Amino acid sequence: MVKYDAQVAVIGLGANGGQALYQLAKRGISAIGLEQYWAPNERSGHAGEHRVLHPLPFSPERSPDHEVLNDIMPAWKQFQKETNSNIVLEHGVLLFGHEGDEEFEVIAQNARNRDGHDRNVLSAETLRKQYPLFRTPDDGLGVFDEQGGAVRSEMAVYAAVHGAQKLGAEVRTDTKVHGWAIEKDRVRVFTRDREFVVEKLVVSPGAYVAELLPHLPIRARRLVMGWFTPEPDYVEAYSDPKQLPAFHGSIPHRRGEMIYGAGSLDKPYVKIGADFNWGLADEINQTDFHVVPEDLDGIRMMARERFVGLDDAPLRSIKLMDGWTVDFEALVGNYGPSGRVVLATGFSGYGFTVAPVMGQIVADLVEKDETSYSIEHLSPNRFTEPNNSLAEWWGVTGGWNRSWSKL
Repeated sequence: MVKYDAQVAVIGLGANGGQALYQLAKRGISAIGLEQYWAPNERSGHAGEHRVLHPLPFSPERSPDHEVLNDIMPAWKQFQKETNSNIVLEHGVLLFGHEGDEEFEVIAQNARNRDGHDRNVLSAETLRKQYPLFRTPDDGLGVFDEQGGAVRSEMAVYAAVHGAQKLGAEVRTDTKVHGWAIEKDRVRVFTRDREFVVEKLVVSPGAYVAELLPHLPIRARRLVMGWFTPEPDYVEAYSDPKQLPAFHGSIPHRRGEMIYGAGSLDKPYVKIGADFNWGLADEINQTDFHVVPEDLDGIRMMARERFVGLDDAPLRSIKLMDGWTVDFEALVGNYGPSGRVVLATGFSGYGFTVAPVMGQIVADLVEKDETSYSIEHLSPNRFTEPNNSLAEWWGVTGGWNRSWSKL
């Protein structure tokens, strides 16, 4: 008889791996969480104080992501209640775009459908009046997602991992996984100093999946964020979430397609991230986390051009990694023919938004081999042949020319 260390091992305890471990433990499934650093840590896609939560879909009605997005805020609030944590910031999200942007028109229509009228669809004139801290161009458009907000990202990971421990899960940090072997009645997981034997395996290592499963169409993508200081006359305004809600929007005619951020929890500073080409990494090393002045050029430009009364000299900055797929859709589902491996990775920038729902989906797949959510479009097996043009594809697009029309 096989002696199992647990029913399930979860590789990676970031935004989605931590939630998967929590949901498994909540259901009474014995689980071991394996994290190569610690949880939370500053080298993963969850670092950087907080993440924007935008439940308003970027895709047309009846798209499969609507079901998941409809449930994310209730799921986050339920998780917050269960873990007795203070992590969800419910101040709404300002989404901005520009005239002629077909994808933004979809967002606006979704807002009309959900809210019943146009009250949250904002013209350039209305944006300037209601949100004067943002510089709005003449062709600017906005949508205020009143159901959105932000989540304290590192604290959310902490709450998930420690909440799982309280429910009986085992957590092994500073434990790097080098690989695994799938056998008829078990999965053997190999770390630097021991082997774990489990019935099933969940693989959710974020950007580091590019090292564990290099044949998948996922690459580790560098992301940079900076924190900026308001000028003295604007300190009070930038400290008010009604004047500075979390924000997310497109940047027409610029090197990067979108900008995102929120007021810092350490008021009155403003955190800004933007989608520029900071490059990809097949193997992540120490130098990937060093911020050099050139890394901040694009974000400083955004501080000058998109905000009023904000100094463009960054107070602090961070560089981290996220996992991006070639089609910008995550890989979530059973992987391979064994039925023993579940992937939840490659979220391409939206992993934190959907994390508590994805944790439930992963737990469903482990427990029942199925879920009530429609995730066929996320199937890890949709790439049946090696993508020989992957490097060329990334080179042509620069790694940032993505479409936000899909979840």
